[in-house]
Amino acid sequence: MNNQEALDLLKEVIQIKSVLKDEKLVANLLQNRLEAHGIACEQVEYSDGRNQLVATLTGEEEGPVLGFSGHMDVVPVGEIPWEDDPFSAIEKDGKLYGRGTCDMKSGLVAAVVAMIRLKEENVPLKGSVKLLATVGEETSAIGSGQLVDLGYADDLDALLIGEPTNVEIGVAHKGALWPRITTFGKTAHGSMPNEGVNAIEHMMLVLNAFGETFDFSSSIDDLVGASTSSIDVIKGGNGTNVVPDKCTVEIDIRTIKAQNHETLKASIQEMLDTLTKNVPDFHAELSFINDLPSMRTEENDPFTLLAKTVVAQVTEKPASTFGMTGYTDGSQFGRAKKDFPILILGPGETKYAHQPNEFVLIEDFYKMIEINQKIAENFL
Repeated sequence: MNNQEALDLLKEVIQIKSVLKDEKLVANLLQNRLEAHGIACEQVEYSDGRNQLVATLTGEEEGPVLGFSGHMDVVPVGEIPWEDDPFSAIEKDGKLYGRGTCDMKSGLVAAVVAMIRLKEENVPLKGSVKLLATVGEETSAIGSGQLVDLGYADDLDALLIGEPTNVEIGVAHKGALWPRITTFGKTAHGSMPNEGVNAIEHMMLVLNAFGETFDFSSSIDDLVGASTSSIDVIKGGNGTNVVPDKCTVEIDIRTIKAQNHETLKASIQEMLDTLTKNVPDFHAELSFINDLPSMRTEENDPFTLLAKTVVAQVTEKPASTFGMTGYTDGSQFGRAKKDFPILILGPGETKYAHQPNEFVLIEDFYKMIEINQKIAENFL
């Protein structure tokens, strides 16, 4: 498969409107191309219309398993008009425009094409290359979570995730812990507030206690920086003349490797228990709507060093490593039964992801195909 054929395949994938659903359409297309080259495929259903794709290129001898991963879903196009149809895959000035070009269908297709080229060229591999194309990464990495639970990552010895990194090497990213706290009160007429229990006022006590209890800025990682928290959703009240009986907040906590999510969960619950004990009529419930651990592969890991060597060869400039603030499917794959290095490496820049007129540099897409193939040849 030459570069033009690879670009044509990417365009076909971009034209599929897999906006937080319908990933099966992408899986079907990729399976068709992979099986045409004798690469075994299996689809794993997550829900109706949302199938994941697992493809395996088996080498001539037994050996380690190298994983490639990318997600097939994309985010909505948004309300701001695009210059062109977001799903037309327009090519101009050395760039390919369209929703998902950057995040992250170019990285996914670069892995698929690399596998096809390995097969076409009969490269003698000692081990296997395994593609894990996931659904729902944009919604708490639900697809990769299912694949891990079903054991599809248990045989991996290393994993490349093709998220946009501008062809630089992501070795770490933060985790995400999103608590949802709901306070409950008692309604009353707004002119007689003493007859009710104000859930919003009780939530104010919760938020004050949260700020006094947790100092996330003091937990710092040398690669991804400090952990953070942000109160991003608050809902309460039905009318200006009604004492509210319910209030809900959702908090986005981004964690570093040194923080334990179970410990944080227990501390938040303990904070609420203290308020229950000390504040009359206080009642709150706690749940977690996202719980994804951080990911980190050391910069001196042999797989990192291999990736740096290959990236430098292909790009003809020194390869750099960095840490990311957002999470990827790596959060879920890190839960597999054995430890293995995970790197984030793909074409496109994160700052153009989720934006109008999203694009990827076509030359970087081609480079990523070559990088994936060379890493596989060296690793296996």
